[in-house]
Amino acid sequence: MARLGVVVSVVALALASVASTASASGSLLGLNNDCGQASQPFAQFGDYRSYTFGANGGLENGSSGWSLSGPVRVVGGNESYYVHSRTDHSSLSLSAGSVVYTPNLCMGTSSTWLRFFARSGNDGTVRVQVVLRNVLGNVLGVVQISDLSPDSSWQPGPAILNLDSLLGLIGVSSIQLKFTALDGTVQLDDVYVDPWAWRG
Repeated sequence: MARLGVVVSVVALALASVASTASASGSLLGLNNDCGQASQPFAQFGDYRSYTFGANGGLENGSSGWSLSGPVRVVGGNESYYVHSRTDHSSLSLSAGSVVYTPNLCMGTSSTWLRFFARSGNDGTVRVQVVLRNVLGNVLGVVQISDLSPDSSWQPGPAILNLDSLLGLIGVSSIQLKFTALDGTVQLDDVYVDPWAWRG
């Protein structure tokens, strides 16, 4: 997959409060430590972190829980590895100009990683960002991860966002992935989160 390098930069950071000193164990408050059953869906790709499946992460319930705008739709055709279930049959197709937010994803510690599958049918590029929200749903920050240009075959996207790099951020309760299609068409599927990254 082209351009999988993860370039993490803080694009916007509106903090509810900032800790003058922070540690890896105490920098984030309000975390959800009950994130569901874990598995290793990316082990075949050399990633042995333990991930939990995002809410409607495979679009098997249509766009329920997702926020979609622009030329985007749920389509038939699952990612080809079927890491969640052999019976899954849906994915999300984004064309240039579309903007997509996943449902809120569980965050168990200050080391939380996210991963998904992507492919492109015609040299598409999608911008990947992470939106951090407090318990009231207010946006605390937006972190730009990368502009991703997937190959034509399904492949896992990069493992993204180690929140240990944001030790001053307090009050994060949940996170979302935000995808913005910059050009062409991109398909996405099977969103996972590793809330307890020290285990991986």
